[in-house]
Amino acid sequence: METSTSSSDMNLNTGSSYEIKPKTMAIPLESFEVQVESAVDFASLKRNGMNLDALMGAQQLSAYFSMLNGPIYVKLVKDF
Repeated sequence: METSTSSSDMNLNTGSSYEIKPKTMAIPLESFEVQVESAVDFASLKRNGMNLDALMGAQQLSAYFSMLNGPIYVKLVKDF
């Protein structure tokens, strides 16, 4: 006994579309706490015997790390 399936036999329901609903929550901005940290804590490293000032100066990386350890815009982070 042979069964044959043709494209007309396989009637797929393609007329309906699926809607993907995003998962969201309403959380007030005031309830968020932004944890501000330094990217590299040179003061802590220096206290523990790792003075990297000369190394950072030789590689001209002081300005880069000053930028990394720069200001954090807490309101902007919360809005994001």
